[in-house]
Amino acid sequence: MSRRRVAARWLRDASDLLAIEEGCWFDLARGERVVAFLERFCRQSKGRWGGTPLKLLPWQRDLILRLYGWVRPDGTRRFRRCYVLIPKKNGKSTLVSGLTLYHLVADGEKAPEVYCNAVDREQAGIVFDEAARMIAASPSLSGRFQVVPSKKRIVDPVNHGKIQANSADVPSKDGVNASAWSFDEIHRLKNPDLYDIFRYAGASRTQPLELGITTAGEEESGVWFDLLEYSEQVASGEVKDTSHLGVIYRADPEVDDLEDPATWSKANPSMGHTIDPDDFAREFAEAKLRPDRWASFLRLRLNVVIRSTSRFLDLRKWDACGRPIPEADLAGLPCFGGVDLSTTTDLTAWSKVIPTESGIVLKTRCYIPEGALADLQSRDKRLYRQWVDSGDLVATPGDTLDYEWVRNDILADASRYDLRAIGCDPWNANQFAQRLQTDGIRVEFVRQTFAGLTAATKELDRLVASGRLLHDGNPCLRWQAGNAKARLDPAGNVMLAKDQGRSKIDGIAAAVNAIAVYLTHDEDESVYTGRGLLTL
Repeated sequence: MSRRRVAARWLRDASDLLAIEEGCWFDLARGERVVAFLERFCRQSKGRWGGTPLKLLPWQRDLILRLYGWVRPDGTRRFRRCYVLIPKKNGKSTLVSGLTLYHLVADGEKAPEVYCNAVDREQAGIVFDEAARMIAASPSLSGRFQVVPSKKRIVDPVNHGKIQANSADVPSKDGVNASAWSFDEIHRLKNPDLYDIFRYAGASRTQPLELGITTAGEEESGVWFDLLEYSEQVASGEVKDTSHLGVIYRADPEVDDLEDPATWSKANPSMGHTIDPDDFAREFAEAKLRPDRWASFLRLRLNVVIRSTSRFLDLRKWDACGRPIPEADLAGLPCFGGVDLSTTTDLTAWSKVIPTESGIVLKTRCYIPEGALADLQSRDKRLYRQWVDSGDLVATPGDTLDYEWVRNDILADASRYDLRAIGCDPWNANQFAQRLQTDGIRVEFVRQTFAGLTAATKELDRLVASGRLLHDGNPCLRWQAGNAKARLDPAGNVMLAKDQGRSKIDGIAAAVNAIAVYLTHDEDESVYTGRGLLTL
């Protein structure tokens, strides 16, 4: 059987198809070798299975076969990072502990360095302690490894390798030469420094591996959520990265019935093994009666996050609004624009809305200085560079954005459409606005307040929900649509906000400014056109 035909049995998402195009293939024997190591040498250390050989559950076996079975054209392991989002009590710590031991002794690296990372020493010790107990319970392993509990270290004198537990509260991790490293409960990382240190820790290794495994965090932000979104983008093909494996187990409250046992099993692949269905049902019923426990139960047992600040736009409905928009059909039509100007690393956006009989066409162009791309973290750099290469993001020369690029695009659009007015933030756009007005472009300031933005923000939501918004499927703008959160005041007014960190919403903010101007002019036109000008 050919490599391509064997690989086809393991195609799960768009990234696997891309991997085949890149010459990757699947070697089942490589994955089964890891399975055999865990089930032969590792033993359960506690509970009713304590002292018995480790028996992998179906989801664990499937994960291992995928992770270790895929091979690059050069013969090394395809995946360099594996991210697993799974609720508590599914046996994740046992799995990671066994894989930690495998990488110490059987992965083929010379003088391997394997790290167990977590937010604090207690959490970092969970995987380490489980690995140490596995060694003590196994005659084969205990005769080879030296466990140093005081230093949270396991040493292999034969290959000069080590396992070391690390935590974010230890000042420095410089100088690591990791062959493999795990992050337990990434959602607890409030500061990404430890994660960033290990981002390039395996640069000198042949096939380094990062294994992140966690339950959902309390907020849809931080490292855990970045990796979740990245996993989804890779799986869908939105981001091309064949080195990243995302394995996601969670319930979707927008699609799944949270009271259905099938949903519980969907989010908990160990249901019926490490999780008793009757116990789960009882805990679910009790949590529903306790508002103080309900959100925590959903997060820890179903990976559902109850958000204090909700995502503003439904991405499924956003995607349904995407379609090809022939430029020739729009020439000469009334057009209303909006800009959102950046300072240095933020995106700058020029957005326009064009009313048509079929709906409101939204066209947005985003800009970033070329120099800012070099300062981005590796994941973001790949994402932005991909958009630049596809023409969905414009990289301007220099370290700061040259607004002349935006101005020239606006002037080009003014000759293409009937550009009635442009809306922008008065705070940082005075000079830019004056230049455009000199060019003959009408500029109107849109106050960036609840009062100034509520109507336009709600209109954008209404247009998306009704399918009346038409856009061209720009992936950079889609990413920003997913980043946009709804911020409410006590009176029910709404404006956009974003998560802390690297999330951007500049293109959506520009679209809101454009809609604000459109609504003003649409009111004027509808009044005067429908009834004529009234005089007193």
